[in-house]
Amino acid sequence: MAMKHFKDAQSKNIASLGIEGIHASLQDLVSSANDTSPISCGFFKMEAGNPLPYTYSYDECKIMLEGEMTISEENGETITLTPGDVVYFDSGTKVTFSSPTSGTAFYVGQRAWGQL
Repeated sequence: MAMKHFKDAQSKNIASLGIEGIHASLQDLVSSANDTSPISCGFFKMEAGNPLPYTYSYDECKIMLEGEMTISEENGETITLTPGDVVYFDSGTKVTFSSPTSGTAFYVGQRAWGQL
């Protein structure tokens, strides 16, 4: 099937990353079957609490859907995303995610299903 529809996808449960002390969740929604250049997309949620450091091993783009999320890059730049904002990460980018309340973003990354 060439087209897939995910009705009310944003309302689905987002699985916890399972990292003790960090309230972050991520859930792939769909991935391509392309073995040489896979893409996956889904939802990422960050709750108030301890920050989440992350190093990207793939290119990714996020669009903020609700709430707010702060992203600090290793080089010292810090941005706060609010609904409608888009951020892009090159492979190798080192960031730290946090949120003063909570925030949910939709992502598309050049990686296989479940690969972090």
